[in-house]
Amino acid sequence: MPGGFGTGKTVLEQTLAKYGDADVVVYIGCGERGNEMAEVLHDFRTLTDAGSRRALLDRTVLVVNTSNMPVAARESSVYVGLTIAEYFRDMGYRVAVMADSLSRWAEALREVGSRLQEMPGEEGYPTSLASRTAKLHERAGRVRCMGRPEREGSVTVISAVSPPGGDFSEPVTQACLYVAGALWALDPALAHQRQFPAVDWETSFSLYGDAMDAYFDASVDRSWSSTRARLLDLLQRDAELREVATVVGPEALEDRDRLLLAVAAAAREFVLGQSAFDPNDAYSSPSKTFALAGAVLRLFDAGLEVLPRGVAFADLSLDGARRALARLRDAPAAASGEARQQVDAAIRAIASASPSLERRVRQP
Repeated sequence: MPGGFGTGKTVLEQTLAKYGDADVVVYIGCGERGNEMAEVLHDFRTLTDAGSRRALLDRTVLVVNTSNMPVAARESSVYVGLTIAEYFRDMGYRVAVMADSLSRWAEALREVGSRLQEMPGEEGYPTSLASRTAKLHERAGRVRCMGRPEREGSVTVISAVSPPGGDFSEPVTQACLYVAGALWALDPALAHQRQFPAVDWETSFSLYGDAMDAYFDASVDRSWSSTRARLLDLLQRDAELREVATVVGPEALEDRDRLLLAVAAAAREFVLGQSAFDPNDAYSSPSKTFALAGAVLRLFDAGLEVLPRGVAFADLSLDGARRALARLRDAPAAASGEARQQVDAAIRAIASASPSLERRVRQP
């Protein structure tokens, strides 16, 4: 999870630790500021785990290494956290390891290596940086434990990387990219636009997408994979059109393209955007995420249906649909059914739109 300063890496990892579906969470604060770790201690003690209904701190192991601690402790903190995770994995638990951040761990390697007079590599990091990073990530995975009773455990490593200036070509980020199965690239430009989480959907990738599509098709909805593919295509087309709009202006685009820009903006705000501080939006179930994505695509389809009938983009009142999507995003689980009905009503209103009087008069 690489990202520049202020892109929300720490908030994302803390949110995953709070709401992730894991039996045990090992949170490694490697070189973190003391106030951030104090916040973790305070929040996890007051929050309740949705599964066990106990305090979240009861399932969490904190490995604290603040920025004023010795460099050797910073290097060893990541290994200590992974060893603890493997201990619980061998007991048959699913363990999530949050490492924040590997950049400070790599800086500790560089400083220790310089004191040991090791041969420096790129940007002064030790030449063994890539292999040591690979060995670190290779300790993640799912295993069948030896002994009785038969059991399976897993370790999932989610590591934050802080590249200087947000440059993903620096050695630590590149070393992680070679071995990581998924990348969440956090874009400072999205963070400056108040798009949180600031995950760049064009740069990010996952090697587990196909396997997860099959799982979600079976457990959530059989059209999950097709909905995901359509939404990614919509966002890709939106990025291309926004480049054109910056040159000629959005008013010069065709109504179909203007509709796509408006719907894609709703997708970024209501589907991809998520507030870690909203109790109803900090955690989004797969069914809620699918409902939001499907509603955005149905809104786009409804607009495409009425445009050929002579309805201009200016005649489409999308404000009602946006308000309905906002209510669905912020609604608690008990009120989600009513919120979905409001979204359906707003989409039907778009589908039944008619040309304005001025446009009808001008038609030949």
